[in-house]
Amino acid sequence: MRRIISSLYSKYREYLANRKKKRQLSTANFRALAEEIREMANLSCKIWRDDRDFLERINRIRNEMDHLEDLLKKREFERLSTNKKEELRKSLLLSREELLKSLQEAPCPTKRMQ
Repeated sequence: MRRIISSLYSKYREYLANRKKKRQLSTANFRALAEEIREMANLSCKIWRDDRDFLERINRIRNEMDHLEDLLKKREFERLSTNKKEELRKSLLLSREELLKSLQEAPCPTKRMQ
């Protein structure tokens, strides 16, 4: 009896893990993540307007988010393997973290003490 309950519990946990993964790799989740990264890139662009290398990097990020948006609208995205989607998600999360760091390291807008 214990083995049956243990097996059912294990299957249920596996089912929940699969549902969570499916949610994380959904088109809507990727759209929201791309939009968040685009907004952070726009903010970073306003803050770091004197750093030409950084602005080029931001423009590249914007172009990649536009490309991702186009891909999300097509059926091709649904055909991507789970591994590819996981890699893409990890890459997007890493980009988001880097943009967040750049926003936190932004120079003060004035030299005057507030």
